[in-house]
Amino acid sequence: MKKILGRAIAFILLASSLFAGVTASVNTDTIYSGDVVNYTISADGKNPKFPNLNTIAGYGVMGVSTSQSVNIINGNYKSTVSKTYSFAPTRSLIIPSYKVSVGGKVYKTNEIKVTIVKPSKAKRGSKFSVSMKINKSNVFVGEPIKVDVVFKYKLDAQADKIMITPLKMSDFWIKSSGKPVKTQQGDTIIQTYHYLVFPQKQGDFEIKPVEVNIGMFSRRNRGGNIFNDPFFDTFDQTLEWKKIVSNKLFVHVKPLPGNLEVYGKYNIKASVDKTVVRANKPVNLTIKIDGIGNIDDIKKFPIDIDDVVVYSDEPKIRAGMNGGVYRGVFTQKIALIADRDFVIPAIKFSYFDQDLKKVVTKETKPISIKVKGGNKAEITPKISTAQNLKSGNKQSTTTVKKEVLFKGVYGYLYIFIGFLLGILASIAYVKFAKKRVLKEEMPIIKKIKKAKSDKELFEVLLPYGKSDDFIKEILETLEENIYGKTKSKIEKKEIIQYFLDLD
Repeated sequence: MKKILGRAIAFILLASSLFAGVTASVNTDTIYSGDVVNYTISADGKNPKFPNLNTIAGYGVMGVSTSQSVNIINGNYKSTVSKTYSFAPTRSLIIPSYKVSVGGKVYKTNEIKVTIVKPSKAKRGSKFSVSMKINKSNVFVGEPIKVDVVFKYKLDAQADKIMITPLKMSDFWIKSSGKPVKTQQGDTIIQTYHYLVFPQKQGDFEIKPVEVNIGMFSRRNRGGNIFNDPFFDTFDQTLEWKKIVSNKLFVHVKPLPGNLEVYGKYNIKASVDKTVVRANKPVNLTIKIDGIGNIDDIKKFPIDIDDVVVYSDEPKIRAGMNGGVYRGVFTQKIALIADRDFVIPAIKFSYFDQDLKKVVTKETKPISIKVKGGNKAEITPKISTAQNLKSGNKQSTTTVKKEVLFKGVYGYLYIFIGFLLGILASIAYVKFAKKRVLKEEMPIIKKIKKAKSDKELFEVLLPYGKSDDFIKEILETLEENIYGKTKSKIEKKEIIQYFLDLD
């Protein structure tokens, strides 16, 4: 049995070498720009050597696959090895001839022409069609436009795969409603994709056609088999694509008055968590805008109040399609710190009203904040200053003036001695005061040591950040740790030493 099997294999290999040959083919020679071409080289014979292709006609090879089969043709055995190269050209080209070695003999493949064609609109009565429509074509910047992509197909239409490209537009915000709405009219299924687009600048724009790729598998018999049984026939199963396109659309976009960017209908509100606060403690202000329109284009509000430290979070916007309109809420949180009473001014917000067709400005009411214990933030410790020294000298001078009553040499001697003693007393007082302060520590240093988190340390240092560059840098690092993704290490010792050096 083994001898018979060995002779059969030897006969197959011998026959395959006798019928050696090389062919080249493509899955299709007419494609749309960007479609994938499968270029296959098939060699009959023993151990063929195929070319190592990284590019074909200037286009990169996306993938390579190999297959092998043994067939019987007119009673003769033939071994065939095939290698397929996939690439996606964007222009018409000619695939050049390549060399393939089989059994020591070199063969050349045939050249193949591949033609790029433009996709066509579906013909009347076709089983597949796609179209676009809009509700208006003359709009303002930021004004929403409804765009519907409608794909239709007959109930008896056959397709193994359908791919619809999403809507793409430059200079427009595009919001999709999600899954398509499916309906049926007679023998036709209709899928409607709803979009809401917001123009970002003025001008005339073209909405490019939407493409639909319809794929169907083709099965090609590659010949007989050694068992002469149709069950063992080998097939090439490839997905062949047909592309249809929709119509084009055109939009004229006008600028909003006063260089505005926001269109729609909105309400604005400002609120605080407290109106009475201790000195150098934060008051949290919240600005909230809700409404319909291009709410994503609302910019961050700047707040500037004299002698008030202001820290503002980045705005947060929650928005989405609701009842066929784009609705959302804009929220911005701001921390305000001061050591005296202050007023949060009215916050103004202007937009182009979609119903009134004019610019509308809405504003919040001013908010008065009462600050208790209005002492200035302590940047330096309370130690003896030049004013203290002057105070000490004044007391000595007063003593001297009394001693001037003494006349003569003794009087002047007493004046000199009193003046000297006054200076020595002042120096001793300053040294004693410094030791006492260092012993008791500055209040700011105590607060720094007590801070257990980046957020607590941020609140302690915030009053000093407006006029101090070093502290401002520390605050920026803390802000990134709290609200960002960074975890930079903050050395408290350096901050404490900074305040000591400042003293």
